[in-house]
Amino acid sequence: MLKRISSLILAVILALTAFASFACAENAEEETTYYVYTENGRDLNVRDEPNGEIIGMLPYGEAVQIISLVNENWAIISFRDGSGYVNRRFLIPIQPDDLTKAMLEELDGYTGDPLADIDIEFANATDVEDYKISVRPARVTSVVNMRWIPSETGRIIARYRATETLIVQKELKHYLQVQDPDTGDVGYIHKKFAAR
Repeated sequence: MLKRISSLILAVILALTAFASFACAENAEEETTYYVYTENGRDLNVRDEPNGEIIGMLPYGEAVQIISLVNENWAIISFRDGSGYVNRRFLIPIQPDDLTKAMLEELDGYTGDPLADIDIEFANATDVEDYKISVRPARVTSVVNMRWIPSETGRIIARYRATETLIVQKELKHYLQVQDPDTGDVGYIHKKFAAR
């Protein structure tokens, strides 16, 4: 169970780290280094255009230079004597060997016992002056779940797409207590999925 939770949290960390870093990279005029990270450890396809023919492969952990970003899903990278297209979700700004450290930092404060972890969340709750956040899923096409308790095991109240707005009422250790301004529903989303 803890392995599954760790894997899920790791996947979220990677996706958000990549998303935030790519957002910064879009304004950069020079090439940026990223690393191949596939969840199954397999090679990454390099294509002649988005969803095009495969022209080669990159091994897991390989450093790549991003030349430019095509859209939310594709990047142009330096490849062999020219360039190629890769799916951006498989590129991260840190070497995969460093992921264990990132995962352990994220798990700091979690016990693995869902009830104890919920207690930790509520023990760290802070009232804040209401402010708005935009929902930011791990992938643009994904959704963020609002849950009735601050835990991945909690019942889902609602699902939100990228850029939808919620109002923060409390800040917890890893979660935010939020209200849907349209429905009045109150629940919890992970802080990683919120952008001010």
